[in-house]
Amino acid sequence: MIIDALEQTWQEWARLGAELSEQEWARPTRLPSWTVKDVYTHVSPFPSATRAGIEAPSPDAPVSHDDAAALLAFMQQPGGLADQTAELLKESATSRSQAAPTEELVEQFGTVGPQAIAELRVADLERTVHYGGFAVVPAREALRIFVLEGVVHYFDICDALQREMPGPMAGRALKVTVDLLAETADPVAFIDAATGRSDAAVLPVMR
Repeated sequence: MIIDALEQTWQEWARLGAELSEQEWARPTRLPSWTVKDVYTHVSPFPSATRAGIEAPSPDAPVSHDDAAALLAFMQQPGGLADQTAELLKESATSRSQAAPTEELVEQFGTVGPQAIAELRVADLERTVHYGGFAVVPAREALRIFVLEGVVHYFDICDALQREMPGPMAGRALKVTVDLLAETADPVAFIDAATGRSDAAVLPVMR
């Protein structure tokens, strides 16, 4: 269940943040010019954003993307939103990282996260929600992207700290992430490449 996967993801972010030393927060990651704290800061708004999405009325607009894979493919197309906003996201994360106490960041996952999960368990996940101010998707599909973001960036930090991967993200969270990435790729090209029938450049599907 997607809510269980999201709960697992945020619980591990809470545990991670609670045990990081000052030196570990400042460590550089494999994302150029991003520290561990920058990455953590980038992911930290998701619990609050989830609560806001639950509490907001459904948008008075049609669904723009039926599922998370279609939305990811749209965002990640060459010259698309991901490319256009990459530098802005980086600047936002680094500036907020410099201003926010680590305790405040961890609280998002340790306190706000459980509140959001509790609300999700009684929410209608088929209702539509705004995503990023440019898309309208079923709530369930937005949550799949939140899990993916959590797992991918958790691995960024694990790499920086030389921690085992997938580690505590194994299980539901990892499966949601792998499934979504596979769905985002061109299906025929992915099957042919995965079975050794083609050397086409199928990956990456996101950056």
